[in-house]
Amino acid sequence: MFGTGTILDVNPGAPEGEYHDLELLGHQVIICQGPDETRRCPLVENGACAMVDAADGVVFRLDLDDPYHRRMLRCYREQLGRTAPMHVVVAAGQERTHADLLEGLPVSVGEIGSGLGRFSSQVTMAAAARLVLSELATPGRPPGRLPVGDH
Repeated sequence: MFGTGTILDVNPGAPEGEYHDLELLGHQVIICQGPDETRRCPLVENGACAMVDAADGVVFRLDLDDPYHRRMLRCYREQLGRTAPMHVVVAAGQERTHADLLEGLPVSVGEIGSGLGRFSSQVTMAAAARLVLSELATPGRPPGRLPVGDH
């Protein structure tokens, strides 16, 4: 089964193999380079981010030993709630060190690996739900008809 939906990969150095695998599964992948010395996270700083809003799922790959990255993860969890799946990829040992922050989230060490198929399916379901909800929420739109650009 081919996936649909947009995946936001939050990672300054996204592994090309996984990025390619997500695309092969039918997903559009957008990359967030994460914060650096000159750029902060708009979700943390302003409470909104266009890339997060566009995403049907998120792969979060930032170093959780950095306090700002932990703050980002908390903001992502709050923003996404239960409407979009998130998969967190951590460095070895961080799954134990930050277990409280990661509770309830799928976590992999180093790469998504075997969780890729499940994550892809969850993103596809989230994208379908978003489409249905947007169609229901648009007054005057004939059922089953979406204007160009809505999908």
